[in-house]
Amino acid sequence: LAACGGNGGGGQNKEAPDLNKYYEDFMASLGADNQPAMGDVEAEQLSQLYPGLENYAAKQSVLKMAMISAVAFEFALVELENAADVQKAEEIFQARVTAKTTDGPGNYPEEVEMWQRSAQVVENGNYIMLVCHDDADAIVEEFNALFA
Repeated sequence: LAACGGNGGGGQNKEAPDLNKYYEDFMASLGADNQPAMGDVEAEQLSQLYPGLENYAAKQSVLKMAMISAVAFEFALVELENAADVQKAEEIFQARVTAKTTDGPGNYPEEVEMWQRSAQVVENGNYIMLVCHDDADAIVEEFNALFA
């Protein structure tokens, strides 16, 4: 319960959501034939994709992206230790969306379109999610249900 203190959860008496389990459950729901190859966003990629995020202490993080750059599928989930860092992390995720929704080096036109149509950044207490997927609305709904 101490982990929930200070995030404004208002009467949250349940266990903190396991972000990795949430991600794994979502991927399993796609079925083996519909799962793109996903990879972890690692150290040097972290500072390229989400510059500055490494400066904020996270209790949990699941940072995944499609292994094929032309596939617009990204899943970034973070639980921050400090509520004061939430807005900055949200801005970092939004900057990622902005970078992917504009024509530029390394952005395929179809990918830009997909990001424009399907990328969302949501926050719930100390939890922030960036998702780019055809079913982003359903993913956001499921994410928000973790806190209901």
